[in-house]
Amino acid sequence: MDAAMVADRRTPTRIRARWPVVVLTDKGVLLAETREISSEGVFISCEEPLKPEEKLRVFIMAPNHRPLEIPAEVAWSNPHASEQETTPKGMGLRFTKDSSDQRQRLQDIVVQHYKTKTGPILDKK
Repeated sequence: MDAAMVADRRTPTRIRARWPVVVLTDKGVLLAETREISSEGVFISCEEPLKPEEKLRVFIMAPNHRPLEIPAEVAWSNPHASEQETTPKGMGLRFTKDSSDQRQRLQDIVVQHYKTKTGPILDKK
């Protein structure tokens, strides 16, 4: 097996999926929806995106699975876009390192979703 194949196997799959999300912050609860997701992070569409570097807990409700609770931080935010724009109003979240068990479970769910729903794989980072 060459180095490219090894690297490819270790890179998370990122898919488009619209799953409900509950975000817990120091300021309260935010309801949102995933748009793109991998085991490393997620882009969520929401009315009031948070500021970069804010720490939070994300509860992802993938269909036919119990909710995943994953600690995360805001990587970037897009507070002004409309739903018609390429990148809608929302924020990119990076899952933190202390969430490896949940991240592996999420990766399994993402791969299963791709295989059963033929949701598009966006890229392999």
